[in-house]
Order: sequence, then structure tokens, then C-alpha cells
Amino acid sequence: MTINQATFPGIVLYQRPYKEKDLLVKIFTQPYGKRMFFVRNIHKPNNVLKQPSFAFVRAEYIGTINDRGFSFLKEVKSMTFPKHTMSDLEAMAYASYLCHLVDASMPDREIDQVLFTHLEQALDKIETGFNPAIISNILEVQLLAKFGVMPQLHACQICQEDQGVFDFSVAFDGLLCQKHFDRDPRRLHWPARAAHFVKLFSQINFSNVQSIHLNSQSQAMIRRAIDDLYDEYVGLHLKSKSFIDKLANFSNPLD
Repeated sequence: MTINQATFPGIVLYQRPYKEKDLLVKIFTQPYGKRMFFVRNIHKPNNVLKQPSFAFVRAEYIGTINDRGFSFLKEVKSMTFPKHTMSDLEAMAYASYLCHLVDASMPDREIDQVLFTHLEQALDKIETGFNPAIISNILEVQLLAKFGVMPQLHACQICQEDQGVFDFSVAFDGLLCQKHFDRDPRRLHWPARAAHFVKLFSQINFSNVQSIHLNSQSQAMIRRAIDDLYDEYVGLHLKSKSFIDKLANFSNPLD
């Protein structure tokens, strides 16, 4: 299939140089899924596609869609440029990680308008100053299904209780309430607060997130719990995630 000219909303996942003067831009398009676009002579000062090719940019693009080989960008009708995200190292690191995670979670050309909206909302929250680590945690939990795994995070696997203290059991592929902790001595022993937030994140809608206030200890607990899920079920190791892990250990992010 070749569409000679199409207008479509898209989110730039990443870019990389191609040969000496050109650029490849991976864009998650709403109607056509992920596509790799070729941009010629990117370094020319008058190239109108220079800014719209930056990572995390959301725009209304005009271009040619090809099912084989590269697609091509021609121009842009409108654009949202993430000024805060691009100027803040932590925000940029998390935005990059989310884009790479979404890219890894689905094949090219697969259409998923729900995920497109989730990524758009997550990047919007980061751009407006929300805690990028927690925004990333929410999308990480909700992306598990895209990797083909769906642990039960809404209620206890034994009795379906959805209130109280929980822990996660790999053996039961989901949460256990406190009354049934004895059913799996090898459960992951998550702190109750971490289990509470992982459970919450599996159900929350980004449009309902108005404020986030968590101390560093709680954030670290949540991070370890979600890492447990990804290590156990997904086994994905992205460079952008490794950079975030290193960033957390820097007293000065510019070190």
C-alpha cells in the first residue's frame, strides 16, 4: 500500500542520522501505526522539517505512507514543541524512555489509537511539569498487556478482595491480599505502599491525574516493584532505562 499524500497526527519516538545529510525519523502515527520516515537534507537552515523531527514533538504531518521501505515527510500543518521537556534533563530522559518503551511494545504498522492517546497524555503531563518518574510508572504498568502479559493487579487472585494490604505472587500471577499471603511464601514481599500504587496505576486514567505528591522513599519502592514485573515477565533492557537508573545516583545530573 502506498498513500501518495496523507495528513496525520503523529508523535516522534526518536530520530537518527542517515548518511551525511539526511535523517530517519520514527513516528508513531495515529492512523497508520509506527513508521520510519526519511527526511532529506536535514541540516539546511531553511528545512521546515527540522524542528518537527525532534523527539517528543507532536504534530499534524503531511507525507507519503509506504508499506515497504521508508515513508516520506513533506510538510507540517501544526506542531506542539516540548520546550520544558527538551530543557530539563530528567524530563527528557523519562520522555525518551517512554517513547522507546512504546516502540518496543508493538510491531511497526500496528494501529493502536488507545496507546497513541496514552503516550500523548503521558508526554503532555511531563511537559506541564508533573513528576516524570510517576507518569512513566503509570504507563509502564499499563503497557504490560502490550508485551503479552497480564498479571492480575486489580484484586486478590484467591478471593477477589480489592481492598486492604496486598503483595505480588509470581506463582499466582497476580496480587494476593494479606489473608492469603501464606499461600505463597515466595511472594515478592512488596511494601504495602508499593503494591497499593502499582494496583492504582493499573487502573488510573491519565486524564484524571490532577496532582502527584510522593516522597522519594515511596517512589523508590514503586520503581523496584515495577522493575520486578518487567524483569519477571518482559525481560526488556533499554539503554534509556539504564540512563535513568544512573541518573538517579548522580548528586549532580550534569556529572
